[in-house]
Amino acid sequence: MSWRSRWWWAAALTAALAGAAYVLSLREGALFLGIDAAYAFCPGWEASMGAGVARWAVVDWVPLLWYSGLPGVVVAFLTHWICVRVRRPRVGTVVARVQAALMLVVYGTAPLAFAVDVSIDRDCLGMWSATGDPMFFLDTDIAPTLAALCVLAAVRTPRHRFRRLAASRRLRRGTAGLAALGLLTLLPAADLTKGPIAPLEECPVNDWTKVAMGERAFLCGARSGGQFAGVSDHDLLAYGRAGCRAYRGRVEDAYLIAPICPRAAADVQAKLDAEDADFRAEEVRNQRVCDTSRHRPRITPVRAVRDRTWTDYGVLESYEYDESTARLPGEDDLLGEAQKNGLVAAGPGHLIILSHSDFDICLTVETYRRRPPLELKGWDHVVEVGYESTTGQVRLMDPMVGQDDLPNLAFRGKGRYRIRVHYRMPDYEAWTPQHILVMVYPGRARPSVEYRSRPVGLGD
Repeated sequence: MSWRSRWWWAAALTAALAGAAYVLSLREGALFLGIDAAYAFCPGWEASMGAGVARWAVVDWVPLLWYSGLPGVVVAFLTHWICVRVRRPRVGTVVARVQAALMLVVYGTAPLAFAVDVSIDRDCLGMWSATGDPMFFLDTDIAPTLAALCVLAAVRTPRHRFRRLAASRRLRRGTAGLAALGLLTLLPAADLTKGPIAPLEECPVNDWTKVAMGERAFLCGARSGGQFAGVSDHDLLAYGRAGCRAYRGRVEDAYLIAPICPRAAADVQAKLDAEDADFRAEEVRNQRVCDTSRHRPRITPVRAVRDRTWTDYGVLESYEYDESTARLPGEDDLLGEAQKNGLVAAGPGHLIILSHSDFDICLTVETYRRRPPLELKGWDHVVEVGYESTTGQVRLMDPMVGQDDLPNLAFRGKGRYRIRVHYRMPDYEAWTPQHILVMVYPGRARPSVEYRSRPVGLGD
């Protein structure tokens, strides 16, 4: 064995030993950290991730590839050394090359894919990053790759044999054929300039009940939020179609590619239909709860209106804009006043009623000509406040949504009223609606009265 070969074997064993030490130093689960978000066309990343399961399955079944290939490098070195000693070097060379080839296939593909991605688009660096370390996915591959290259160098063919091989007619013909085939293969990818990027205009309207199909819908959906901004339409469509070919039924992976992937679209549509069916069933159930728990007035009201409604932020509000006051909602801090008793507060031309934002509301509004009897049974919280109407138009609504189909509470026009609000908590386990009863009658704006205090935890 020549000194050149010995030095290369020493380098191979050192690299493999360093890789094995690094693998053994990793904590369990250290390879499952988060990946930084990156939006770019990265074929190397896709290919490496797609082949990852197969590569590591080979590692599991071939002990010579364990611990960065250290056992295989040791076996290849011993075999080569013994074969040289018994004057059968060809056997040792074949064993060493087979081991090196296995290591390059298993460990060398990731570094090669990384180099391809970075040469195509620098944004691909983010796909290979985790917790700020761009080499995270390559740490366990670099040492065995270097070891495999050193093994090949240790058993490489002497130069005079290379010259003899290069002068042969068979090699010249084979090289010419491979060159022609390579040109034909690489011709479609020869143009590395970016193609056109269509502007995000005239995108299909998505009502979230049907999957919008077509290339335009895919491009608009993929670029929403500024993603894939620098990727051409051609490359982005190629990325989506590759994702469609790799789709294996995980709905989480289907939303992006659904417009150009019928299988993914079918899965997404099935999920949307199921969610819509659940929503409609909940609507029917909540309406049934509201219908079966209607309030029965003890005296005849002027008007009674029932509605099942909801709020974005747990606030029902009425604001009468009066140019003479020149005050806007929020300037009187009425929300803070309502939060003191947890239910209702009123000021001149301004009324706020609080509720739970996550549940529907079975809302009943009743207006009376005289004070109705006090009702506490069946209610968790009852508060009465005085209210002064400045315009004669008092209509409760969700301030984030707008006008609701509720009656004018100031049925006698401008003046003073008393507003009594009753609240019943929802069934948190059954997820049934909450109940609010609002009684309005003419009366002087005396201080607020809390007839029944809110239970512990209500409004917290």
